[in-house]
Amino acid sequence: MSRKVDSVKDINDSKETWRLAVRIMDVWSVVNNKGIEHLEMIVMDSLETLCVTVATTLKFVVSKYGWFYYGCTRCSSKAPNPEKAYECSCGQKVEQPIPRYKIEIYVSNGESKYRFVFWDSECAAILGMTAEFMHNSMVENGEDDPMVYPDELEMLLNKKMTFRVKVQPTFSQASVWKLCDDEAFVKEIENDYIVEDNQSKTEYAKLVPNKENLETSAQTLSASGENDPESIILMTPAKDVVIADKGEEVDFKASGATQLSGTNPSKKLKIEPSS
Repeated sequence: MSRKVDSVKDINDSKETWRLAVRIMDVWSVVNNKGIEHLEMIVMDSLETLCVTVATTLKFVVSKYGWFYYGCTRCSSKAPNPEKAYECSCGQKVEQPIPRYKIEIYVSNGESKYRFVFWDSECAAILGMTAEFMHNSMVENGEDDPMVYPDELEMLLNKKMTFRVKVQPTFSQASVWKLCDDEAFVKEIENDYIVEDNQSKTEYAKLVPNKENLETSAQTLSASGENDPESIILMTPAKDVVIADKGEEVDFKASGATQLSGTNPSKKLKIEPSS
C-alpha cells in the first residue's frame, strides 16, 4: 500500500529548532495478511493558514522589544547580536545590523478583533521611510529608547486595508504578508468575498470566488518569496479563523495596547509593556 504524501510543509531544519508544526488530515491503518493491524499512517499538513481579509487598524500592541528589531542589511532576518558584525544566512556580511520595523497592531473587522504583526517592508511602504532613518532621527534628537514610539507611526492606525496574512494560532496572532489600502480594491474584496455572520460553516467553507477574480486578487496581494503556501483562502476569517478567543472582547487598556492621538499636539509617547 502506498499513498503520495505531499502536504507536509514548514519544516524548520535549523539544528536549534527541529520542529514540524502540523495538522492531522487523514489517518488509516496498514493490515498484514493475517488481518492484524500493525501500523497507523498519518497524513499531515501545515497548521498555519493563509487568508485575505479586510480590517481596520486600531491600536498598538505593546511588546517588551518596542517597535523595531535589528536585522540584516540585505534581508529581513533578525541579527543574533545588534552590536556585533556577523555573516547572515543569506550570505551578507553585516558590519552593523540595522533597525527594521516589527509592530503589533490590533485590527478590527466588525465585532471581531485580531492581533496582526506588521513587518518592515509593509510599514516602510505606508510610512515612506525606513526604520533605520526613523531611528536615526530620534537618536539625533536625543532619544534612543525603543519603547518610545515616534509620532510618524500614527500613520499606521485608523486605516482600512485589505490584508494577506498567515494565521498563527499557536501565537494567537496573524503575520501580515502583504497589504493594500486602495479603496477600490478594499471594496471589491468586501463585496465579493466577505462572509455574512448568518452563514453556516459549511456555506463558509464552500464560498469560493470565480477563478478569474481569485487569481487577480491573489496576484494583487501576493508576497515575494519561495515559501508561499499552495492554497489561499480569499475571504474574511470571521468566526472560523479567530485570533482572539471567540466572543472575547479585547480590553485594550488591560492588555497594554496604546494609540497615539491624532487630535492632541504631536509628541513622542513612551510605552511601558504590560507585565
